[in-house]
This record gives sequence, structure tokens and C-alpha cells, in this order.
Amino acid sequence: MLIAEEFLLLCFDDESGKANPWVLMDPALGGAVLIELALEERIGIRPGAKPDRPELHVVDSSPTDDALLDDAVRFLLEQDGVPVYDIVNAFATSPITKGLRDRLLARQVEAGVLGQERGKVLGVFPTTTWPTTDRQPEAEVRLRLRRALLEGETPSERTAALIGLLQATSHLERVVRTDDTSALTARAAAITDGDWAAQAVKQAVDEFMVIVLLL
Repeated sequence: MLIAEEFLLLCFDDESGKANPWVLMDPALGGAVLIELALEERIGIRPGAKPDRPELHVVDSSPTDDALLDDAVRFLLEQDGVPVYDIVNAFATSPITKGLRDRLLARQVEAGVLGQERGKVLGVFPTTTWPTTDRQPEAEVRLRLRRALLEGETPSERTAALIGLLQATSHLERVVRTDDTSALTARAAAITDGDWAAQAVKQAVDEFMVIVLLL
């Protein structure tokens, strides 16, 4: 499961099948895809024309083992050299976020993790919800997070990246419940500030986190 899919499951209510209202989801999902590609060393960043607008470039366009990531790489090849902010920002002309949430939801429905229920509000306005049908995948993600954040286990690169994404979207305390939120925040900062990935990769991931935070 992609980091973006893990983040998606954490942001949907299991019972109602609706997205939790406190997170700006689409830019975060776009950032998660970029983070995944950075961890696989498919993309990187370089200084842009403006100091606060680093540019994204593709360093490896060979196929991945995931169709969604392959599509993202093809998209990014067309955007090579474009500021990262413009690629993630949902209001940009060609954001990576376009249609991303629907694709991720469809993958989870196909995998049997989410259901899809259609209805109408006031008998007129169509609605769609995605209640959880298989709780195990999300439970495993939550267990990894708790072990890393509350039990001191050394997280994998992908878990550390997910923790950073939850931090950047102010979602961490809602996902990992604890009475000692100060300790939780400190542990999350120690993980994300640590040397959990190669320097060039971590630099790119950190930049994507900053962009998500700004959106």
C-alpha cells in the first residue's frame, strides 16, 4: 500500500465513510506521492529561480511496480523543472492532485478495504461515502505508528515519512491517541529530524513536507 493510501485510510471515518473535515487532504495526497517517489529515488529537487520555489526534476523514469506511480512519473516528466509548489497546489494549472483522491479510493474499493455507498441528501443531491469493510490494513498502519511513536521502535523510512506527513497536516494527535501529547510531539520531531533516509532523499522529502504545510 502506498503512503498516500495509508494517509487516506487514516483520514476517512470508518463508520460514516466520509473524509474527516480537519485535514486539507488533496495537497497532502499529492505530497505523499512525491514523497514515495523521492524515497524510491525517482525524483529530486534543485534550486529554482526564486529561493522559496525549489524545482522538481525526475532522476529515474524507469517503470515502478505500481501503475499510479508510473502515471505520476510520466506526469512529472512533462512538468520537469516546474516549482514543487505549483505541482502540489490544487489551484495550479496542472497539479498532481487532479483526480488522485478518486483513484486512491477506487484502489481501496477494488482491494476490498473500503466499500462504496451512493445516496442523496434531502432526496436530491447525490453523495458517495466509503465506509471501511476491512479494518486490518488501517489497523496495521496505526500499530506501526504507535510502535514508533509510543514504544520507541525504530521506524522504517516509509513510516517516518508518514509521521512527517501527519505532522505537516496537524493530523498526528488525532491518529495516535495518547494522554502525553508533548511526548508524542517530541518523539515525532526526533524521528523526522533524524537520519532516517539518505541526505538527498531526506532533503527532497523535507521540502515536500514544507510545501504541504504551506498549502
